[in-house]
Amino acid sequence: MSEMLAIPKEMLATFAVEVWRLTQNIEKSPTNIVALRYSLRKLRQALEVEGCVFLDLTGKNYDSGLAIEVIDIESDNQTTDLTELIIKEMLVPIILFQGKLLVSGQVILAKPTLEGRYE
Repeated sequence: MSEMLAIPKEMLATFAVEVWRLTQNIEKSPTNIVALRYSLRKLRQALEVEGCVFLDLTGKNYDSGLAIEVIDIESDNQTTDLTELIIKEMLVPIILFQGKLLVSGQVILAKPTLEGRYE
């Protein structure tokens, strides 16, 4: 009997995205849920051991060559040059599996202020 379990690529992608989302939501929560954090850390480590890499580009400059889909742009309607924008929030991270793109990211862009914050 083989110890390998074949998981469809779409299922792995869904699993990876949801682990990332749970991790992000727990980090934002003021409640310290130790058991849940531990379980999520173990799930994420298992994915990373198998070759999953999570790329969270929050706060980085936007580049149209990135494997991301822009969901929304928060701007003052004067910004037409997308290269002036920063990734304000990652709704879905870029996920690589064994060096290949598994999931394209989804982001919200914003215009940075002088202090590096978002408008």
